[in-house]
Amino acid sequence: MFCNNCNQENSSEAGFCSKCGHQFSDVQAQTPPPLTPVNISKDAQIPQNHSASSSENADALLAAFVGEKYDSFYRDKWFKNHEPTLNTDNKKFNFQSFNLAGFFLGSFWFCYRKMYLAAFLIIMGITVIDLVLMYLLGMEKYSMLGQSLFIGVWAGFAGVMGNYFYLNHSVKKIKKITDTYTDSAVINEQLAKQGGTSWVGSIGVTLLLILLSGGITYLLAPEWYWIV
Repeated sequence: MFCNNCNQENSSEAGFCSKCGHQFSDVQAQTPPPLTPVNISKDAQIPQNHSASSSENADALLAAFVGEKYDSFYRDKWFKNHEPTLNTDNKKFNFQSFNLAGFFLGSFWFCYRKMYLAAFLIIMGITVIDLVLMYLLGMEKYSMLGQSLFIGVWAGFAGVMGNYFYLNHSVKKIKKITDTYTDSAVINEQLAKQGGTSWVGSIGVTLLLILLSGGITYLLAPEWYWIV
């Protein structure tokens, strides 16, 4: 306990202050030590990721980030027969699921779900592969196989891997938000803002990616490509 007279710290059993000799009353003996900068600092140390520490909280965070389609679609696609988790190293995911929207809409669906970086990397990767096929196959073989193979592989890839990419995207965003903010109201606000869907983003970013891909193809494709 601390002495009311000189603020000297004493043992809890002491009857008198060891510094000034002041006698302690029964009330003071029951009074907790005053808040100091050290005590306040210790009390303020909130563990990081406390909002994502359990299956229930992971479920709630994913639902807030994804939106209305979480309960009706993505929860079952990601965690069928398993508990929801934000641990991406965990093997208890349903990787056999198929995303029909990703299959038919491709980069448009990626951008609709605000996975702009993934859409950019995939479009650029496919553009490069397409250019390589042009030079390796030549005009005749590419005309027969190149374009259809290009479209088919991309559609299949987006359909099979779409749910997996979206899960990783959601987990990374949620962890970044819960690491940055501690107030639950702010966390919920940021989850809704950074998650969900965007028609503006899906249309605008998809058009930009198509123009970028077309520009690269225009500059690097062989001359016969434009004749075909």
